[in-house]
Amino acid sequence: MAASRHECSICMDSFKNPKLISCHHSFCYKCLEDYVQVNLHNGCFNCPICRTSVHLPESGISGFQTNFYIDTETKENFPCEICGPKNVASSRCLDCEENLCQSCCFVHEKSKVSRHHKISDLVTLDPEMKGKIRQRVFCDQHAEEEIKLVCRDCKVPICFMCKAVQHDTHPTKALSDAAAEVKMTLDTKLNQCSDKLRRIKASTVKGEELDRSINDTEQEELKAVDDQCSLLHKAIDQEAAKFKDKIKDVYRLLKEQNAVIISYMQEEFKSCSNTKDIAQNLRDKGTDIEIIKKGPDIEQLISAAIVKTDPPTSTIRVNSKLFSSAKIIATNLIPLIGILQDSTDAEEISRKEREEREIKQRAEREKKDTEDKERKQREEREKKEIEEKEKKEREHRQIKEMSQKMETRVKDLDGELSTTRKQYEEAKANSQKMETRVKDLEGELSTTRKQYDEAKANASTIGAKLNQTEKELQALRNQHTDAVAQVILHVAWGGLAFERYVVAQAQNKSL
Repeated sequence: MAASRHECSICMDSFKNPKLISCHHSFCYKCLEDYVQVNLHNGCFNCPICRTSVHLPESGISGFQTNFYIDTETKENFPCEICGPKNVASSRCLDCEENLCQSCCFVHEKSKVSRHHKISDLVTLDPEMKGKIRQRVFCDQHAEEEIKLVCRDCKVPICFMCKAVQHDTHPTKALSDAAAEVKMTLDTKLNQCSDKLRRIKASTVKGEELDRSINDTEQEELKAVDDQCSLLHKAIDQEAAKFKDKIKDVYRLLKEQNAVIISYMQEEFKSCSNTKDIAQNLRDKGTDIEIIKKGPDIEQLISAAIVKTDPPTSTIRVNSKLFSSAKIIATNLIPLIGILQDSTDAEEISRKEREEREIKQRAEREKKDTEDKERKQREEREKKEIEEKEKKEREHRQIKEMSQKMETRVKDLDGELSTTRKQYEEAKANSQKMETRVKDLEGELSTTRKQYDEAKANASTIGAKLNQTEKELQALRNQHTDAVAQVILHVAWGGLAFERYVVAQAQNKSL
């Protein structure tokens, strides 16, 4: 019974520290170590599955690459990333991307900073999501520093302390960016590997169809011999048996040749498919650090699988029947032998003619392919010339349109400049007029101020005179008490009131 992809083919149990050997088969470290001790010869041993010769590294079994994909799939527990590997993680914070044990999970949920984070149970976590869990990797030299860079000169993952101390003059790149580049290279290699697998599968299908055709034709040939021999005397049974043995030998050789081809194709398909699975799993499920460390080795494995010679094209052709009921009508042995000899000669001639015809057809196909290739190249050149011509014409039109737009814009700017100049001249003239008006108003204001000062001086003089007159009238009042004096006094008082009115009007006008 064949082992599953999670079981070692030696112990038929789950993998324990799986090691990947050069033929892309994996075994437990201990199982492989025991097997090599018994089967090692001249530094090499045969693979327990495909019997391919495998060279043992100088460091022994530990020198073989660990199959990280199988190793990751068989792991059921993850260590807590807060308190260390001594405690098994039971939950995962999807916001912090950290695995937590029960104690750390309780603290994480109660913390003010992380109380609203989304936490998922690792047991109920989706298997696909669980396979993509990324654990932080810390530097071997600086235990507290996480690896986040890749030195492009040394081609090794490093931390920031390594960058500052040992790789300060080396160019570096972010770990995720470097892993993305390796993924792109792996994608290209995987596509090439897929093409290789398709070609091998197509060749295998053709080989299987050919094998069925060989079997069918063999049965038809044997039946034809039996039918013809049944019409002859028992004396020719021995000769008929000889011819049957010859036919069986011929078709046995054909079967063996085709079986070798089919076996080669199946091994190539299995090896290439295994390599593709490893690279695909590294591409999809490997951590960035694993992609950086093991990506180049996987690339070499894929390149080695791709550059191998394509499966040989079978040259086996099933010949037409050697025997037919219309040929053997004799009842004695000698005519039968002659008929068989003639059939063999005719078959040889037919084979040579067929080979010549195939060579001629192959040459015609090659000639036609060459002509088609030249025609396509010529069409591509013509198409490219037309595209370049159209591109130049398009650029010329664009330049012409741009030139016209620039001329129109220059004209518009000239018009705007002329209008602006006119407005400037008008504004300048208005400014000069306003300056003249301001000067006139300043002269009028000066004249008005002088008139005001004169009116004020006159009013002061008149006020003094009124006071003097008032005093004189008061003296007259005291001296004269008769009616005439009273009349004169009233007239004087009326004149005084009129003079006050005149002074008030003069002051108002001056203001």
